[in-house]
Amino acid sequence: MARRVEQPAPVQSFQLCAVLLLAACSGTAESQPSFSPAPSTPASDGTITVGEASKPYVQTKAIALEAAAPVVRAPARLAFRDGAVSQINLPVPGRVTEVHVKTGDKVKAGAPLLTLSSPEAAAARAALAAAQAEHEAARKELARQDQMATSGVGIDSERVAAQAKLKQSDAELARASSTASLLGGGGGSVIVLRAPFDGTVIARRATVGTAAEPGGEPLIEIGNPTSLWVVAEVFERDLVQVHEGADVDIEITTNDKPLHGKVVTVGSALTGSLRTAPVYIALDGNTTDVRAGMFARATIKAPAGQSIVLPAEAVLVKNGKKYVVYVEDHGKYRAREVSVGRSVDGAVQILSGLTVGENVIVKGALLVDGAAEQLL
Repeated sequence: MARRVEQPAPVQSFQLCAVLLLAACSGTAESQPSFSPAPSTPASDGTITVGEASKPYVQTKAIALEAAAPVVRAPARLAFRDGAVSQINLPVPGRVTEVHVKTGDKVKAGAPLLTLSSPEAAAARAALAAAQAEHEAARKELARQDQMATSGVGIDSERVAAQAKLKQSDAELARASSTASLLGGGGGSVIVLRAPFDGTVIARRATVGTAAEPGGEPLIEIGNPTSLWVVAEVFERDLVQVHEGADVDIEITTNDKPLHGKVVTVGSALTGSLRTAPVYIALDGNTTDVRAGMFARATIKAPAGQSIVLPAEAVLVKNGKKYVVYVEDHGKYRAREVSVGRSVDGAVQILSGLTVGENVIVKGALLVDGAAEQLL
């Protein structure tokens, strides 16, 4: 007789639970709602109505003035002040015969830098000697004519000619002296170029045998290391907060403590594709520990006061250049163009375009204008 084999009850229970679990999961997935913001509806008057599904995600805030002590941070570099660099070249063609300094040397005013040989220098000095001799002869001739006129034996025409000759020799002597004075020390064909002030040789482009021409590349450049300032490149939108006399902290990687200074002038023209203007900062105290060409970071302190400050996500960028904030208008929203200042720690200063008491969107602005971009 055949035996009947029964399936254990626990297996049947497991299969039943699996069926119920799958049914439950299926029912949950079908009943799960998904958020899809309703599109905003623009009206003919320029206002925008937010869809009902998007309203919970749009937050507004009444504008109020807030205490602020804004700062402007900008990349900077140390540079020589105007007039602190001397570019030394030849007034006449010549060839270098001796080099007295190298780049980095500290020199005193009057110290020899280069010695050169120049036939033109010899000619200029010879012309000066000739002009001096001619001037002396003309002076003596006029003195003789004056003496003869006093004695009553002089001839007026000869005396007038002597006066004209002396004036002509005066002019020639002045010209020759001016040319020779540009040659510096030395005699004959030798020219010795000397340091015009105490400083450091920051560039030397001459070696023995180098041929030099007037108007060519400077043979030597000397800078005054005690005459440095900081040049900060400040973005266009931050310039409104930068004023002459403002305090500045300057951070340099080689210094443990920041340097301090004050804004002395703000450049009047923007440069480069980044639209920045140079801001010149005078350093306080000793500058012996810094060098021209060092990179730095400047923190310029603007005057403390009250201003309108909004979260950066409240400010949208339209067409890549225009800043707008959406202002509430009887339950609808209208775009308002604004001028922005410095952005710091997720907040942006509004310089113009908004009025205290107005309600503006501070969160969810992109749900109102999906074609715009956020400032940050």
